[in-house]
Amino acid sequence: MVAPNPYAEANSVMVELVRLSCGWSKKRLAEEAGVHSSHVSRVEASRIPLAGKALADYAAALSCPTELLCVPFSRTPAEGTHFRANASAAEWKRDRIWARANVVALRIGRLAKYTDVNPKYPLPQLDPSDYAAEDGEITVAQVVRRLWRLAGPIESMSEVLEAAGVFVVAEDFADREVDAVTLRATEHHPHVVYVNAALPADRMRMTLAHELGHLVMDAMTLVSPVEVERRATAFAAEFLAPIDDIGPALDRVSVRTVHELDELRMTWGVSESSLVVRARDRGVFTDYQYRSMFRFLNETGRVHGHRAGVDADKPRLVADILEQLDEAGYPTAELDDITLLTGAQRAALFGTADPTRAPRHLSMV
Repeated sequence: MVAPNPYAEANSVMVELVRLSCGWSKKRLAEEAGVHSSHVSRVEASRIPLAGKALADYAAALSCPTELLCVPFSRTPAEGTHFRANASAAEWKRDRIWARANVVALRIGRLAKYTDVNPKYPLPQLDPSDYAAEDGEITVAQVVRRLWRLAGPIESMSEVLEAAGVFVVAEDFADREVDAVTLRATEHHPHVVYVNAALPADRMRMTLAHELGHLVMDAMTLVSPVEVERRATAFAAEFLAPIDDIGPALDRVSVRTVHELDELRMTWGVSESSLVVRARDRGVFTDYQYRSMFRFLNETGRVHGHRAGVDADKPRLVADILEQLDEAGYPTAELDDITLLTGAQRAALFGTADPTRAPRHLSMV
């Protein structure tokens, strides 16, 4: 990377985002940077500038280039952010993943300026209430599948999202309480889904479909957060495994025929627990049978953990862009400056392009 500009001044928003992405308190950053405890508060509140040696000290403490702290960037607003997380997740954990998602989106936004991504699928904005008084989100999922001409099981949810121009980045959050953060497009970045790479394959597919539901429906609805979540979950279940396709098999499910669930899981890439919920909603199970089935799933290890049979999602859009820029002759140093990451860091975060895959619809700017 190029030498830091001696006249550069930090963006207070970036200082806060990078600090939070490390999971640090203001006191911790002050200690690491060798400044008074109130210094960080004043910097992040834009009361004092951060430049020169102090800027270099902050960057060294945060293990990031000084350029990252100076990028003109404003955080994604609350109405453009969605968390898929346990209700019990501590606020500092949410802050860390949210900040990390913003920093990742910033990097993608900088990278996207160098190529045109031509989505294969349009990303519609649909209001479930336009389709039905109740359960309109199920019809929305059916509409999106028809619009995108998707039939049968979906092989890769990340590929579907990326074909709609949504960037997917999977990284191990080192925490099981947050599944994903979705950031709607702003002037700084396109739509980004930042997902926990540690999720089991079927849960990641459901999470990505859930986030797609938010991107398709949330901008058009004014309902409670609980209802927003319910709609996204119902959308995801129908989008991944349409009831018209799996209904006959669900009708045969019982504790004695649990193999039907196993086969559906492997065919459609959805968890047994999700299928049991669909079976209850379809009237196959009474409440007692529903509880009994979940006990059985727990006892047989079908609810939690990684199980074979469902392929893992592997996002590729960012890696494809990086590969195209490399083939176009962009030197490593320039890619470092664009992404504000070293080559090793880019490989760890975005992976490498798969030469066996068909090329993306990309063009150079």
